[in-house]
Amino acid sequence: MLVSLIATKQMAEQIKKALADAGDIVFEHNGKLDSESVKEIFYSASRVSAEVLIVDLDIFYGKEIISALQGFRIARPNTRIIVIAPERKPGDEIISSIVGLGIYDIAAGEKESNWSEIIKNILLSPPATYAQAARWHTGQFLNASIQAKERVIIEERPAGIVTIAIAGTAHGIGCTHTALSISSFLARLGHSTAVIEDSQRPVFSFLCSVLKSKEGKAEGSYAVYGIDIFPLNESENNDNWNYDMLLKKIKAGQYEYVVRDLGVLDSARKREMYRADIAFVVASAAKWRWHEVIDRIDSEFSVIFPLASQNDAEEISFYAKIKGTALPYCSNPFAKENDSVFSKLLAPVLPSRRKKRILFGVF
Repeated sequence: MLVSLIATKQMAEQIKKALADAGDIVFEHNGKLDSESVKEIFYSASRVSAEVLIVDLDIFYGKEIISALQGFRIARPNTRIIVIAPERKPGDEIISSIVGLGIYDIAAGEKESNWSEIIKNILLSPPATYAQAARWHTGQFLNASIQAKERVIIEERPAGIVTIAIAGTAHGIGCTHTALSISSFLARLGHSTAVIEDSQRPVFSFLCSVLKSKEGKAEGSYAVYGIDIFPLNESENNDNWNYDMLLKKIKAGQYEYVVRDLGVLDSARKREMYRADIAFVVASAAKWRWHEVIDRIDSEFSVIFPLASQNDAEEISFYAKIKGTALPYCSNPFAKENDSVFSKLLAPVLPSRRKKRILFGVF
């Protein structure tokens, strides 16, 4: 279970005890918030793909938390929200408004309560219904007569699961590193992402072992830095692609993006590249290796040149008439240094945004 947590430091410690065996925290803010930062923190949380958001109301005592929660609900309508309400009683205006947003998991109790046990029981139970939260709902809303205008980002997303294929012109060129970097970039944007190994030299099992990964959302996957990794099962001796064998599990995991590490490009992998929504070939920009690009890469594929300057990429792109992008050196594939490069490369398959004015505070 992937969890986002916004709580006071003391409460966060108790909640983490409840999550010890139940889930991983993918977003966390500890400490009090002011009226300026409350919406910013909730917006940041909405950019992360989590199954549950846990909010401690003691982080902020103003009414702005209502619109912050509503903004989160709009951005992440399928995320379960659990509100911790220490010392709150039925009739509380803040909680009444929260219930009015369709948030029914209200954890109430005294300050000294065993919050770890309370949260654990809620997580193990189905989401609460209005009947369970009705005692909190007075039917009154804060500032119901005030129509406050807010800007909300509406995203137009690609339909279905977007597949991204990565292949290299040779072993050791950086194909796996690039596949992991792209997957990590998508996860940082808040997208549910899986990376699948279909290369000639499998390494994902070893990688997951070194990184001490945990179980991912789908059976057979391992969670690493917010992405689910599906290693190639070398014990299975068959001619099927790992991707094809995992289709049911991919669907069950409800991934938005699937990145395929195809290994070294050959005729069979070139066909797989055409099956993807977008495909990239990782190649060297060194002049003595230009033949690998010219002889083996179709003009429809974009090329990524690790360790190359933009001048190098432009030179070979002009000579070979193939689109190429330089990827600056970054030793950690899970770092964000090259996010601006991936943002441009993946623009055709990323959600497009448009701003629309809506009214908060009107029910």
